[in-house]
Amino acid sequence: MAANKIIEKIQQEAKQNAADIRSAAEQKAAAAKAKIMADAEEQIKTIEASAAIDADEAGRRQVLIAELDTRKKSLGSKRAVIEKAFAVAEDALAQLPEDKWEQLITNIVVSASTTGTEKLQVPAQDADKYKNGFLAKLNAALAKAGKKGGLTLSNLPAAFKGGVMLVGETSDYDGSFATLLEDIRTREEKNVADILFGTEVK
Repeated sequence: MAANKIIEKIQQEAKQNAADIRSAAEQKAAAAKAKIMADAEEQIKTIEASAAIDADEAGRRQVLIAELDTRKKSLGSKRAVIEKAFAVAEDALAQLPEDKWEQLITNIVVSASTTGTEKLQVPAQDADKYKNGFLAKLNAALAKAGKKGGLTLSNLPAAFKGGVMLVGETSDYDGSFATLLEDIRTREEKNVADILFGTEVK
């Protein structure tokens, strides 16, 4: 009888312990679940905040890309206008009246000549002008400027359409209209852009 009571006692205590263990486990599980849910909600808030920032950043990027694209197209159009302006200038040089043409070539030769004895390479279509008196005018202009007026005309025609090449003993000077315009463009393109479009072109 005593043994049965002891067994019953053990069973009752085991049941109580099991209930206590189950209750503690349930409490721990509930606490863990609550923590997991709280952490999940916090992560969701963080993700949502990050997504909002990313969305704002993406929007700003899109606006910036659009602005850059618009500016690129605008600058492209302005470049085309500048190209046209210099092309028109080159055409105008090719169609200068005789007196203006002679004045321009004289200025080029007098300023570029170092010895006064260079050979001049000129476009084939201009050769007769030099042979018919213009070469003599150039030598006279050199002499007036205090330089030796001993220029001669090369038998080799220049490879360009307009202007003059001074061929010296140690160096040559490219006085072609195309090269002169390119030099001017390098130095003055910003000023040309300001004249055409205002000072916003950098």
